[in-house]
Amino acid sequence: MKLHERLAALESSPVPTWVFDLDFFRQRWANKPALELWRASTPEELYGRDYSDMSESTRARMRGYIDGFRVGRTAEEEWTLYPKGEPVTVKLFMTGVPLDDDRTGVLIQGFVKEKAPSPDLVRSIEALRHTSVMVTLLDMAGEIVLQNPAAQRAFGASAPFHARFPDDVVPETLLAAARAGEVFSLETAVRTEAGERWHAVEARTLPDPATGQTVILVHHTDETARRGAERRAAEEGQLAEALRGTLALVERQKQEILALTAPVLEVSSRTIALPIIGALDAARAAEMEGRILGAVSARGAEHVILDLTGADALTAETAEQVARLGHAIRLLGARPIATGITSKLARTLVHANVDLGGILLLRSLRDGIEAARRERT
Repeated sequence: MKLHERLAALESSPVPTWVFDLDFFRQRWANKPALELWRASTPEELYGRDYSDMSESTRARMRGYIDGFRVGRTAEEEWTLYPKGEPVTVKLFMTGVPLDDDRTGVLIQGFVKEKAPSPDLVRSIEALRHTSVMVTLLDMAGEIVLQNPAAQRAFGASAPFHARFPDDVVPETLLAAARAGEVFSLETAVRTEAGERWHAVEARTLPDPATGQTVILVHHTDETARRGAERRAAEEGQLAEALRGTLALVERQKQEILALTAPVLEVSSRTIALPIIGALDAARAAEMEGRILGAVSARGAEHVILDLTGADALTAETAEQVARLGHAIRLLGARPIATGITSKLARTLVHANVDLGGILLLRSLRDGIEAARRERT
């Protein structure tokens, strides 16, 4: 039998009755009182309306009903409907009904409340349905009495409360605290339909307005994103600290290498030598300058030999750095001597047009040591 044939007895019912198809967001059948409730002029007009703009929370609630209808359950709930944009508070009785293609539809009977609840109550109910906070009411044994759509989406419509927690101690501790009249608060791992998340969970007791019995109000807020951000910040802080340590180590090693490649040697009581090995750039020249000037002051040196025998191919920039070192040495009253000057280096110094006045240029370190000895005598 077709759907309209199976529901023919409800055509004359004074109770607004209709069938909703959740898969396609369409009304599939309605009696005359339902047409009046929905303010539809004809059945065809009502069946043509598209309800796909319903909120995700409403969809979740309806899907939860469908799962129950398939195993013979019914549902009873108070809703605010919006026929043509006008709010109407209706007590709904719902059950499953086979559609013509064997899918499950929702058979709904609606009783319009003669006296509408206060606007504050209606708004509170709607806020509870649409909030992202997951709200659950438990009886004192820990069985679910009610959960809002956000909780149904997160944990499933039929999953028991204790199954939310990987740690079995958490629900037992929560229930024990509630039974003792305490407020329970904890941030913990939970199992959700989307996988494991981190929730801030809070629970407290209150009287059930429907029965007067004590129930437990539990609400979850998802803190996964915040915890992830905090963890990443901590990891980045550790990486930054490790990087600072590495950079400090590299700097120390750099200074040690510089000291090894350009050691300050005491040739005699008043003469020191600085063998320059490798490249001589501005940074290295500045470091050498600090060490050589410190040595001149500490040792009272009168002659400083800058030995370029082991230096890399010298450029105009290198010549400028040698001139700077020589000038700094002269400011402290010592005599700068540059040794290891080959013919090629001499040409480089000439072409660079660098002022090397005041620096004695000699071919070898031996010549520099001899020149310093002669000047002292």
